[in-house]
Amino acid sequence: MTGTETLAEAAERIRAAVPIAGATATDDECRRRQDLIDGILRERGVVVEASVWRTAQLIDGRVVGVFATSAVEAELELAIWWESRCHWVVDDPEQRVLDEYRPVGRSRGTDRTFPLGPPRVPRDRFAPAASLLDDLAVNGRDTGFGLR
Repeated sequence: MTGTETLAEAAERIRAAVPIAGATATDDECRRRQDLIDGILRERGVVVEASVWRTAQLIDGRVVGVFATSAVEAELELAIWWESRCHWVVDDPEQRVLDEYRPVGRSRGTDRTFPLGPPRVPRDRFAPAASLLDDLAVNGRDTGFGLR
């Protein structure tokens, strides 16, 4: 690695160094790629955090994700395996951001691309945090549900 190598350049270098020979990667190919990824992370001094799901949008508009110990690792892994640079990467342990783009239960073959932009914020699927009952409780009135 050179001192000015970007993550995208590092990903291209790793793909070239360990190409996938068949239709899917072998255990050896995966292990060799991961060893190179780990080396880059060490060289960059990336702090290892807990492995959590991280959702990303690639520059071609696809929204994907990966379990990774840092946003840098996620960006590098996604650039290697999806052969496209990342536009953004966010921590998404509950996959709520991913669900905004790819709802649960989607059918195979419905992969979509989205306009590039900041990540969408997960919407509340139920009532907002501020409840209609809050005002009654604050003003000391009975809510009718045994709450004051």
